[in-house]
Amino acid sequence: MIQQIRKRTSLEDIIYSLHLYFLGLSLRNTSKAISRFVKRSHTAIRDWIQKYKPERLSTLRPRHLNS
Repeated sequence: MIQQIRKRTSLEDIIYSLHLYFLGLSLRNTSKAISRFVKRSHTAIRDWIQKYKPERLSTLRPRHLNS
């Protein structure tokens, strides 16, 4: 039987990803930006946003300018 060892994402990588997202990058572009350091999908980044709930920063997320 082959066992797969789970590799966790470092907290620094998660914080950097959230920082990029709240600067205005989309989830997919954030995933591409961090791909130089760690391979994670845009859904993983979305899950981190839900898990860590940076409520103070979520109000700073840019809205559509067409409104």
